[in-house]
Amino acid sequence: MIAEIQDAIVARLEEIAPPARGDVAAWTGDPEELLSRPTRPGPPALWVIYQGADFEGRKVIGGAQARLDMDWLIVLAAHDLKSRNQGAETAYALIEAVRNKLKGWAAAGYGWLWPVKEDLIAAQGGTLVYGLQYRLNNVTIS
Repeated sequence: MIAEIQDAIVARLEEIAPPARGDVAAWTGDPEELLSRPTRPGPPALWVIYQGADFEGRKVIGGAQARLDMDWLIVLAAHDLKSRNQGAETAYALIEAVRNKLKGWAAAGYGWLWPVKEDLIAAQGGTLVYGLQYRLNNVTIS
């Protein structure tokens, strides 16, 4: 289920027109590694990271169904050699494009995504890195 949802989110983000055509993929490493990756000029990148889930308490004795909310982090890295301002404009447009693609979208039929938080993670030179947190609500597993 987790891999299926992750693949669906990646496919949904790949629908965003350039400049998001850089690197759109699942990230399975340590999120801190993204900050230490060498930056290079070119299109921005979006990496999808599964952060975990919060489970609802059991409501029916003997019941085997568990309701949960799953947290997903989209890491956006935008790099511009000319200026941080131009990099910011690119990043802001991409943040809004991601929001428009994911907000209220039913991911692989498991539940719908909702934005939770958008944070600036790092700004070095012409590189800006943002964390876009989304929650997949109302997932039920047996």
